[in-house]
Amino acid sequence: MIRRVLAVAALATATLATVPAAAQAAPACPAGYMCNTQYFSDSARTNLVGVKTQFCDGEVSTWGRLSGYITWSSSPCN
Repeated sequence: MIRRVLAVAALATATLATVPAAAQAAPACPAGYMCNTQYFSDSARTNLVGVKTQFCDGEVSTWGRLSGYITWSSSPCN
């Protein structure tokens, strides 16, 4: 049993170690705002690879790959 727990812990540690340190998570979109997250493959943010937009009515639109370096913006709904 202890070996199994140690094996799972080692696997989890190895998995977490492969996540790039610069990987970012977008903030949650606050109620009453429209939010836009752009995902880039490089830290200079020159190669756009995906976009996620959450609209004022709660609808979410996405395309491309939703991981990597981000820019995030929000604007109040009218």
